[in-house]
Amino acid sequence: MKVCKFEKIKDEDEIRQVINCIQKEHPYVVVLPVLTRLQEWMQDISVSWFHEEDEASHATVNAIEEYCCTLADHLVTEPQLNQSMKARIQEYMKKIHTLVEDKADLLIDKIIKAEIYRLSTDLLTYCLRQQGVRAQTLDTGKFMQIDLERKPDIPYIQESIRRYIDENRDVDIFVAPLSICKNVYGETDFISESHNDYYATVLASIFKADEIVLSTQINHIYANRNSRREQHSLTYTEAGQLINSGVHLLYADCITLAARSNIAIRLTDIHDLTTERLYISSHDTGDSVKAILSQDSATFVRFTSLNVLPGYLLMGKLLEVINKYQINVVSMASSNVSISMMLTASSDTLRMLQRELHKYAEMVIDENMSVIHIIGSLHWERTQVESHIMDTIKDIPVSLISYGGSDHCFTLSVHTTDKNRLINSLSRQFFGNQCAA
Repeated sequence: MKVCKFEKIKDEDEIRQVINCIQKEHPYVVVLPVLTRLQEWMQDISVSWFHEEDEASHATVNAIEEYCCTLADHLVTEPQLNQSMKARIQEYMKKIHTLVEDKADLLIDKIIKAEIYRLSTDLLTYCLRQQGVRAQTLDTGKFMQIDLERKPDIPYIQESIRRYIDENRDVDIFVAPLSICKNVYGETDFISESHNDYYATVLASIFKADEIVLSTQINHIYANRNSRREQHSLTYTEAGQLINSGVHLLYADCITLAARSNIAIRLTDIHDLTTERLYISSHDTGDSVKAILSQDSATFVRFTSLNVLPGYLLMGKLLEVINKYQINVVSMASSNVSISMMLTASSDTLRMLQRELHKYAEMVIDENMSVIHIIGSLHWERTQVESHIMDTIKDIPVSLISYGGSDHCFTLSVHTTDKNRLINSLSRQFFGNQCAA
């Protein structure tokens, strides 16, 4: 069984692309974002409503109604379905018009937002019915509950959704709105947008899916373009190590939950729904290099001892201050006189770091750096892989090399201006193509 999650749907053409992708993948659950245009209007309503500009709020609601009816005319052409969809639109609009008349508060604002999310999902549900699919909206606002720590209450969700599934066994596809839920007090709420992938993975675990397809922004990932899965497959361990090192791939709990539930994760780009970019599962293909990931906005820092503290105490002091300011260390190398690190931190944080350590070490800072992670089965005994990597980078200035901390990652740090040249050289060496512009 399969779950598909889509990240952004901007216009009518993208709605059609999503429908085509759904027909190709045949998922049992589809998790959809609110349409981009509706999201923009939703923000306009919040602004005008909190400024007590009721006329502007009502005008925006009317614009939403007109837009949705136009989409229905273009995408839901079967007369009975079209009429039913327009009746649903009018119901939503009547409810939202009433809500904007109420006194402004955050709860009512969330309720308005939830209604627009549901409207967006219903529209896609009717589009699928137009294609002959027995689709049913799964109102996650009723079933998805978060606990006091704002994490999904999986046992509660599992019990409530199971009953709903039992009542709708003739459904081909359940269509769920993304991120909507209720809190422990039963109020309408939303999971953070940065946790969208986790929201979908929770649903996948509850529906006992064996695969989840996540459409996400992954233009920093480079893999073999011949689409052979064996050459762009990561294990849960490899993916988890990447995320923990600061690489933006998925929300970390996605990997933990997927591994526990044995759900394979397929990543596709939001601009190319048909091409699988990465595949994450328990299976290790054993390929030497599976993917290359880039990480921008990093800073190279070299700490040279002023001989105030012995080496072991200096290292302890550095790590103590880094922990104090919760600075992410991407990679690190040391010698008997200095310690070099690739960090992700703001300029203000770096200044505080320098202020606390100026008595113990001289700091040399080089900003505008990029980190390239070469992912695969890179155990030290595979000497041929190491030699190929080193031969590839011989003409490119590299600030820091990190190798040996993991059997799955070889990390290179370069100036951002050299990033694309390095990625292209590595792509030609290991994938036989050029990936970066």
